[in-house]
Amino acid sequence: MGNLTNADRLGRIEDKIDQMSEAIISLARVQEKVADLENRREEQHERMNQHSKKLDDIDLKVTTLMEKVNNIQMVGLAAGGLITTIFLALLTGQIVIGQ
Repeated sequence: MGNLTNADRLGRIEDKIDQMSEAIISLARVQEKVADLENRREEQHERMNQHSKKLDDIDLKVTTLMEKVNNIQMVGLAAGGLITTIFLALLTGQIVIGQ
């Protein structure tokens, strides 16, 4: 009977070792998944940084273009005002051409 209890103990120890080895294997799989997720997170972070830089470049270009358009608009308004003033002066007789 003493041998039977030792055999039972040995069987339970083997079962526990099997359970522990399964747990260790599962833990190793989880660690691999965590490492893969960390790599993907770093890649996504890098991509976000690249997109952010591109957006900054686009913002700078748009701002520059807006300034140019505003300058052109001011020149156009000034030229239009000058032409209107000359035309009205001609109509009212304040400026006479050819006499």
